[in-house]
Amino acid sequence: MKTSAFGLTLIAILFLFISSIFAQTMPSGADPALWAKALKIHKKAIVVDGHNDVTSPLVDEDFDLRTNSIGKFHAGGDPFHTDIARLKTGGVTGEFFAIYVSGSTMKTGGAMHRAVDMIDATYREVERNPDSLVSCTTAAEIRRAKKQNKVCILMGIEGGYVIEDSLYALRTMYRLGVRYMTLTHNVATNWADAHRDERHGGLTDFGKEVVREMNRLGMFIDISHVSVKTMNDALDVSTAPIIASHSSARGINDHTRNVPDDVLKRVAKNGGVIMVNFYPSFLDARTNKEENERSAKLRDQLAAIGEQYKNDAKGLEEAQRKLLAANPIYVTPYTTIVDHIDHIKKVAGIDHVGIGSDFDGVPFLPAGMNGAEDLPLVTYEMLKRGYSETDIKKVLGENLLRAMAQMEKVAGDRQISGQGSLKKLALPK
Repeated sequence: MKTSAFGLTLIAILFLFISSIFAQTMPSGADPALWAKALKIHKKAIVVDGHNDVTSPLVDEDFDLRTNSIGKFHAGGDPFHTDIARLKTGGVTGEFFAIYVSGSTMKTGGAMHRAVDMIDATYREVERNPDSLVSCTTAAEIRRAKKQNKVCILMGIEGGYVIEDSLYALRTMYRLGVRYMTLTHNVATNWADAHRDERHGGLTDFGKEVVREMNRLGMFIDISHVSVKTMNDALDVSTAPIIASHSSARGINDHTRNVPDDVLKRVAKNGGVIMVNFYPSFLDARTNKEENERSAKLRDQLAAIGEQYKNDAKGLEEAQRKLLAANPIYVTPYTTIVDHIDHIKKVAGIDHVGIGSDFDGVPFLPAGMNGAEDLPLVTYEMLKRGYSETDIKKVLGENLLRAMAQMEKVAGDRQISGQGSLKKLALPK
């Protein structure tokens, strides 16, 4: 059926109007009418991103979210993906800022101090941008932020080292506004195994107590970064939905950071959500292989550059970028994100998949994607593949909101006093 000239004019007007709101470039070869429809759906949706590491430069580099970060680079040489304008352009309603603490603190100490610095930096950004940002801790507050046309900033701990083996500290983090905790990062805690560091056979007895206390408080258990046994142990114990705040599907790319199919099926029964990570090496086996090969090949050169520019941060950034640009690798396209969404939908169901970008926590994004402003690309690709508007909205945020509301219901009145244990972990000698 042919479209009339009047119909084409209406499509063009609609496209121009929506493009003025979402300013990212239409994908090459895209259908303009379908792109306009995708932007319209995206604008109406509540978009909740499960993981953003921009909190690290807020503390370490005094980064200001009001700064136009397009074309700017972190101290380590990686490009920025986030600022307030980019979040708004990307249609974000809820953004979980990562309270990231390295596993190195298991030896050096200072985990809780680091976390408090990051929590303070997060609150300060909201306080100085009240017209654009608002702090949130509940599903209802995220929905309210959508009506206010504000970006709702939430917090999630990345790395259970933060609580320093103390339920007192866990409860304090809840009081400070934290609403999920990734049980480990890349190193096992004293009570939970990481995806590449297995010491305990999953969760210890204290680790299971941590899970129960998180249920009681109203804090998501996050199984990103943990071992498969830890994932299953958490599912055995938790009476509330769990999440993977930034992990993809192992059935598409067999990487330890991704979630295997048997766990996906258990997450569906649990009512949880797997939020797809955008890092190309987690999305695609070829990209992962070539990135690892490049890292090994350039290890000595990168070390030499680091020594040469140890007192010149900008010089270091430029030298690193030039070296990497001279040694390009295959970078999977943004459409691979939806390959993972497709797989999780097939195995766990459409109600159990979301997005967890890992913006500003990864060195590069899929080809065609530059930062938070490009989130509508995911919506377009889902629409192109035949996803309904209802299902697209589920993936973008409604699934997380449903799981969060259920998690809050399990917690009940979430009084700090109650049935939770007050004892600390008795560390093995």
